[in-house]
Amino acid sequence: MRQSSTFVVVALATAVALSLVSRVPSATMASPIATPNPRQNPFTRPSDKPVTVCGTVVSIDFDKEEFSVGFVNLTNQVEMIPNKDGDIYTPCYVRIIDFPDDGTRKILFGKEALTRPLNEREEKLTSAMHEARKKYWEENLVRNLSLPIPDILLQFEPDRAYGLGKFNSINLQDSYRKSPHLSWNAEEGVVMVGDEWENVSPRPWLSVGSGSRNATGQCLGPTEVELEYQRKRQETEYEKKLTVAGLLMRRAREMAEERLKEKVKFAVVTMPSPTDKPHGIIFQDTRPAPPAEAAVRGGLYPLRVLDRSEAAVLAYEPQIAKAERAMGGRPQTVVFYYLNWYTEGISVFETNRDPAEEDFLRLKTVARYHFYPSVHGRMKMAMARHFYKMYAEGLYFTTDTPRKDCAECKRFLDRHASDSKEQAMAFLQNDIGQVTYQSRAWPLDDSENEAKEERFFVSMTEYVVLTRKEWRDFERAWLKTHFGAMLDKAYEKSRVEVEARPPRIDHFLIVDESRFRNRTSSIMREVLGGGAELNELVDPAIERKLELVISYGAARVADYLTKRSSHYSCAV
Repeated sequence: MRQSSTFVVVALATAVALSLVSRVPSATMASPIATPNPRQNPFTRPSDKPVTVCGTVVSIDFDKEEFSVGFVNLTNQVEMIPNKDGDIYTPCYVRIIDFPDDGTRKILFGKEALTRPLNEREEKLTSAMHEARKKYWEENLVRNLSLPIPDILLQFEPDRAYGLGKFNSINLQDSYRKSPHLSWNAEEGVVMVGDEWENVSPRPWLSVGSGSRNATGQCLGPTEVELEYQRKRQETEYEKKLTVAGLLMRRAREMAEERLKEKVKFAVVTMPSPTDKPHGIIFQDTRPAPPAEAAVRGGLYPLRVLDRSEAAVLAYEPQIAKAERAMGGRPQTVVFYYLNWYTEGISVFETNRDPAEEDFLRLKTVARYHFYPSVHGRMKMAMARHFYKMYAEGLYFTTDTPRKDCAECKRFLDRHASDSKEQAMAFLQNDIGQVTYQSRAWPLDDSENEAKEERFFVSMTEYVVLTRKEWRDFERAWLKTHFGAMLDKAYEKSRVEVEARPPRIDHFLIVDESRFRNRTSSIMREVLGGGAELNELVDPAIERKLELVISYGAARVADYLTKRSSHYSCAV
């Protein structure tokens, strides 16, 4: 009886397998797509084993501070999937709570990981963990660095939310505020400040300093044992970061499956630009890219891993592809520039495909440059220098009524002589900041308004005068010079010689979230040249916000891969 049952089970399994094989699409229906090996660099060594894509391919914009999930619905519209809080952007924070008594694990994501208080059971677990760590340090006042790192120092703490961006982890007892960009920051308390999420840099609490000195008192530096201990700590912290990234990617997959009501196995993932690295690189470039590694850990195949700048340009793929076909297949050159209140960047791309193959647009990176300091702050300094030059040339006025003091001016008055340049720059930057804020409400194309004068004090009684038109003209001239310098810097940093630079620019895309947004396009057109033939990429359906443009581009690539697939739902 048992043998006959076994035979029936085997026969049924064989029949199911044959039916599944018969549903696999033919080569004419959908060609297999190579999937990156998670243990290899997906940019240089893709897997040799192709896979047949099934179901809907989703897009995941995986930034340092937040992630979003999207797809193209049946009406051919990009749809962003909201989380359970109704937000399309989820903070990249995870709280991991392991209960040793029953071996269970509880995981909280996003806003809940940052704000949900500990319950009684979690409070007891946290207290026990803190006591164990305290006891360990009391018993090991002198660390033996040659011993393995104890597990008590590597565990996830229940009262900490672990992230990927500016803060590696945040203590839940701190107070938080939510910025307009949906990034979570700590206002006070103990914060372990982490490095940029895509690579690990040495941090003070991971560093090991040697007290060894030679006969002359010179520090001998860390020993081999100390360096090996630091390397092991960095490796364990990197592994914890990949664990957090994998859990976040798993949550993104679950959100997609809840919305689509089907199994999701494939995704297009975005990653920050390679130049978005203010910290040094510790690990070699052969290490797996975190987005691809995180996707695999989260149960997804990353069919494409896109640079975020590349994804933004691909949001306008139909326009670029149409121009490419009109030009007889000539590669198109695209300049992408983004600017907001705290950073900016510029990239130059060239289309890289054979239009006859009906392939989705691919981009080749020609040059790129990313800069962190705010353009507003740099313009403020440039204006202050310009006004001080006017003052030094005698182009100033004097008033009998001293101006009102300001905190910044008083600080410099206490430190410098009354006629010092530092004091003058302090006065000027204070006034420039106030006028900059007021200038947002200035009406445009108003001759009476443009003739109004603004005072910028150099001391308590001396000031220079500039009309509002002169103010706007200075801003425009400075921005034009700055945009040109950014483009030159991109070529220089990317080691593109003058003779190898593109002879013409066909398209440009501006995503400006700063106060210059109503002037950036016209200024960039002057910088790039080309006249009427230079096309600005604009789509009324896409809101000009960097995160949304990137998400739309990744979703368009995912939609193309979905349409190339077998259209069968993935097996559970």
